[in-house]
Amino acid sequence: MTHPANLDPQWLEFLTSQNVQFDDTGKIRSFGQAELERFLIKNGPVLTSLTHQALIKVTGGEAESFLQGQLTTDIKEVSDSQAQLSGYCDPQGQVLALFLVFKYQGDLYLNFDGALKEAMVKRLQMFIMRADVQLTDVSDSLIQVGFGGDFGDLDIQRRLSTKVKSVYETGYIDIEGMRDVCVIKVPGPYHRYALFGPADQMLEAWKDLRANADLTNSYDWRLLNIAAGIPEVNQATTAQFIAQFLNLDKLDAINFKKGCFPGQEIIARVHYRGKVTKRMFRIRFESTETFHAGEALILKDSNDKNHKLTVISANPDIYNGTLCLAVGTLKSLEAVEGDLMTEAGHTAVIEPLPYSVTDED
Repeated sequence: MTHPANLDPQWLEFLTSQNVQFDDTGKIRSFGQAELERFLIKNGPVLTSLTHQALIKVTGGEAESFLQGQLTTDIKEVSDSQAQLSGYCDPQGQVLALFLVFKYQGDLYLNFDGALKEAMVKRLQMFIMRADVQLTDVSDSLIQVGFGGDFGDLDIQRRLSTKVKSVYETGYIDIEGMRDVCVIKVPGPYHRYALFGPADQMLEAWKDLRANADLTNSYDWRLLNIAAGIPEVNQATTAQFIAQFLNLDKLDAINFKKGCFPGQEIIARVHYRGKVTKRMFRIRFESTETFHAGEALILKDSNDKNHKLTVISANPDIYNGTLCLAVGTLKSLEAVEGDLMTEAGHTAVIEPLPYSVTDED
């Protein structure tokens, strides 16, 4: 695939001028220096285009109440200055998609894995019935950009004249010619942002940020999600795990007091009455491994006991080895002493996440 279908022509022309190389899924494989792009992401600042992600506009007089009955968070808390991470589940409490929910110029938007777009729009549409709700695909017209770095907050403030300090806080650029660009702070190992706006204005924002940033690709941008313990739900992992198995409760992506939503009964029962038997872990491999989302991962401990996990996302790490998020049985993995080993005999280390995954916290 040479480029994503239907992408805004102005933005596509611009990316082409930056030596972009797309893969067959529409993700950016590189800007021509793949190995360098991975090293540069360690501290940033880095900049990338995220146009492989889906973006759905939700409008109508009942848009908020409709999403309130569908998603795991309290949509009433989404405002012009506050976004959310929210899950969309089936009746069994299994996560179908993970949404960044935000308001842009008064309307609600859902940002999520582009490979799930058709299925999620079809499912949401099925439940709208006669409600005053409209879904509009704006994935290719409202441009999405990722930016981050150790001092990314200063770049956002000084170069784009907007101050967005807290995670999921939302603001707009206060500069002529860029005032329709929305800036949302998202979790990361350092200050990290998602920007949304029309192509002509995003070109100006990109130019200002690029003056002090290097370019990175879609895959190495994923490393920042892995480091932050943010799961990715895609075609291989949709409808495979209940919300707590992906640590959504630890990421404030579930509101247990808001009322009904698909899967709410099961998710609430696990929270109030049961134990979360599985959790998502971050694992570092000293070797370069090729893992794919949804595949089984077998690790062996020092007592020769096998532990079976399921890969959520993985990527070659910055200097060497591989970083991975995977779901496994909490009790057995908590009891492991020392390092684990792959079936090929390579070392695997379970690393602390930025949040605790134990039920006691």
